[in-house]
Amino acid sequence: MNDNSDSTRPCWIDTIDPDDASPELAAMYTQVGAVHNKIHNLYRAFSLQPQPLLAADQHYRDILHNENNHSAPWFLELLATQAAILAKCHYAFANHGANFKALLGDDDLGELMLQAVHDDSYEGNPIFDEKQAALLKYAAKLCRSPEAMCEGDVQNLRIVRVSDTEILDAVQSSASFAYWVRFINALGVQLGNEVVGKY
Repeated sequence: MNDNSDSTRPCWIDTIDPDDASPELAAMYTQVGAVHNKIHNLYRAFSLQPQPLLAADQHYRDILHNENNHSAPWFLELLATQAAILAKCHYAFANHGANFKALLGDDDLGELMLQAVHDDSYEGNPIFDEKQAALLKYAAKLCRSPEAMCEGDVQNLRIVRVSDTEILDAVQSSASFAYWVRFINALGVQLGNEVVGKY
């Protein structure tokens, strides 16, 4: 996993400290930083051009924290964590791996599932039901080879009774985190001493 050595800087580019923020940026920091009363380095990485920050943050929350989702919240967090694992993104893995295990409510089973994702061990793995295994395999392909996706992939999911809404939930989670892990890895966003996860 990409874990850069200089944890004293938020990321590899310049950022604006909360004490030096304009009123507009300070308001954005307040809105996204309310969870732990600290501005996470991920959000500080937006500070030179902060216009997308609120929309990007709301987009992620609408995908993972939507009470109308047909998929279990822990499973969507697992898909987000899978995207982090495949991109070797330490920052996203630390945060969303923690969220996944908290939502699952079973640390031991959570560790087994995370190890299965590391190992690409889905089909025939007793810790996943048939639908979960199929969705994880599908999402792994999407993360690794988006150009190879085809209608047959969707048809294979339907064979194991994955609904189209569950397919959409999975695609939204994996595709959203394809953005986040690339943003984080490209700018070298540091985990530092942040409190990880939301839950």
